[in-house]
Amino acid sequence: MIYVVDSNALSDLIESHPQVVKQFKLHLQQADQIILCPPVYFEVERGLLWGKLARKYRIFRDTIAPRLERVGLIQADWEQAVQYYVDTRSKGRQLSDLDLLIAAVTHRLDAIIVSSDADFDALPIKRENWR
Repeated sequence: MIYVVDSNALSDLIESHPQVVKQFKLHLQQADQIILCPPVYFEVERGLLWGKLARKYRIFRDTIAPRLERVGLIQADWEQAVQYYVDTRSKGRQLSDLDLLIAAVTHRLDAIIVSSDADFDALPIKRENWR
């Protein structure tokens, strides 16, 4: 399986949330791909650096991030994010641009988003909450 981790799942890992850590280890043992995409990297690094959370930043940078596979954005992701924006806005919902890009990468990879954020349920992608 392929999983794209959202920033809240990474925050749970940094905080050593027991169930999330268990799921993360299980999926690594099963040789599942766990993806870190640029919008999530941006959200996590921005939050840790802005909050001056040096210890948590080192945990992310030195322990968690090296175990994740990096996948970049491509033009099709931007186009998919635009379509998601139009679709959700027409239904009276507005998701953040970063979430739309994360969802677009998840869609392209035919992956599952790992997130506790139910906003992703407004989109045609699969979501798991490892909490």
